[in-house]
Amino acid sequence: MTQRQALLLVGSPRGIENSTSGRLGGQLLDALERRGLKTQRLHVHEAVRSSQGLETALCAVGTADLMVLSLPLYVDSFPAPVIAFLEHVARSGTSRERAQFALIIQCGFPEKEQNETAIAIARRFASEVGWTWLGAIALGALETYGGSVNDAFDRAAEALAKGEPVPYVPVRTTMPAWLYRLGGNFMWWRVAKKNGTAGRLRAKPYAD
Repeated sequence: MTQRQALLLVGSPRGIENSTSGRLGGQLLDALERRGLKTQRLHVHEAVRSSQGLETALCAVGTADLMVLSLPLYVDSFPAPVIAFLEHVARSGTSRERAQFALIIQCGFPEKEQNETAIAIARRFASEVGWTWLGAIALGALETYGGSVNDAFDRAAEALAKGEPVPYVPVRTTMPAWLYRLGGNFMWWRVAKKNGTAGRLRAKPYAD
């Protein structure tokens, strides 16, 4: 029996080793390796910087059975280099027919529901290129680490290793959302005060 191959596509500009996306994706790949899959990691931003890097990345996509895209939310969507790479994948026709596709996405907001538009984009992309959509692990800013997150990733790996959709696993937050918002507002106030604009934080210059 041929060993299945999983490819992690890290979509954070911070890279594989220095980003939350890389660490979360790596956690899932480690769990997939324990279940017998052969794995490979690829930094999307680096791949699209040169024709050689892009060619190497497209070849990796062409041989993978399972693609896992791990990235941060950028304004309800993906970072621009990730969008460019997915467009290259769609145009090249190099992807394996009926390959499987899953998403790991985290946002800077306490509500993980902010990721829903980006998840819909990923699902539509999978449909356009003929991949089997296996779902997403979506995390808010308060859900990046901890025991329940580890459990969610372990159960996701168990399903993905069998070619099954990612199951929903409730994830506990590390602090109340109101406390997170309070801290965020205070941070913005400090930055504004430093730049002499603390009195204009609620300004609406385009309201009229």
